[in-house]
Amino acid sequence: MSAAPIGTVGDPGFEEQNSRVISAPWSGEGPDYKGIDIDLGYQKTGRKNAFIRTSSRNWNAVAQKVTVKPQTVYYLEGWVRTSGNYTTGYFGARGTNGRTIVQKNYGKVISNGAYQLLHMAFNSGTNTSVTLYVGYNAPGADSWVQIDDLNLIDNPYGDGNWAGYAVPSSPVNAAPRAVTAVWTEPAVTCRQENPDNQLSIWVGLDGLAASATESLVQVGVHATCGGDLYPRHQAFWEVINAGVDTREQPVPLVVQAGDRMSASVVRSTADPTKYILTIENLSVPGQRQTLTKTAPAARSESAEVIVERPYVFTLGSTWPKAVNVPFSYVTVDGAPLSAYDTLSLQGRQADTGTVYSPSPATTDSGGYSNFTVSSHQG
Repeated sequence: MSAAPIGTVGDPGFEEQNSRVISAPWSGEGPDYKGIDIDLGYQKTGRKNAFIRTSSRNWNAVAQKVTVKPQTVYYLEGWVRTSGNYTTGYFGARGTNGRTIVQKNYGKVISNGAYQLLHMAFNSGTNTSVTLYVGYNAPGADSWVQIDDLNLIDNPYGDGNWAGYAVPSSPVNAAPRAVTAVWTEPAVTCRQENPDNQLSIWVGLDGLAASATESLVQVGVHATCGGDLYPRHQAFWEVINAGVDTREQPVPLVVQAGDRMSASVVRSTADPTKYILTIENLSVPGQRQTLTKTAPAARSESAEVIVERPYVFTLGSTWPKAVNVPFSYVTVDGAPLSAYDTLSLQGRQADTGTVYSPSPATTDSGGYSNFTVSSHQG
């Protein structure tokens, strides 16, 4: 197994582990039972996850030493699921001297059985390597933690093609079951040379795990320039179920620039594998569609309100030069974003240095949130 690039977690989803015994690049800390679950259905994504299970009072952890650049800000994230009977779980990074650089506590369970996202930023200081760890001091009773999709990056959170807000399941947030938003559909300028590229605006559940087999249920509008350089706005839905992608599917709805759009995704209480997707053009009477879609692998462990450069569908696409998308009436499980620990997601066009990001803070009114995704020079 070759060494991971600087600042990169090796085997982040444990998919390269070939037995129940933890192997390189991962290692174990502490004397008690730990290992790899394979095809047991306990994973966040993929087929595998790490676990610790014990009834002792010992410290046990799953750890990895990662090479880093000195004096660099890194963003550390990972997903954990616990038995819920302890509050002494810790996720963090130690320096070469063994001292803790950064650490976050976990163990509290708000949504029983849900994975929780732990995320934090830290400066590597003079260290050329850090040891990442996820573990806990057991409570003297049978207890466990399942671990998956750990990631370490040296740029702001996000993969560069999403801009907006996300609410992840966490020690603070319950696992979201519903997300709604209203926005004004932006204009797309089509030119003979270097036409402005595609832009999707959507709401969805899931999609945050750093894995090719993550699930995502979304509905929104895709704006693009056709072959005749005429701008088109097409409502769509999409379901990614454990990495199996329907691709964008059209919704028969009249949409054009300047229209006020409303969209929501709700996970069914009666059948958690089913999702109710609704999209409506508030500017045109009668333009509303409600769809029910199935995603058995989706866990609804994050909610998103996003402006996206959809490179997944058009290789080489770029952000439009100017973006300004105002969102209003935003809720997650019926509450404004201020009720949650949120993630601010930022996109960037590398060749121009243009940054696409949401307002640094949301404004609330009447139990709803408002914010704008806009472009500016980084």
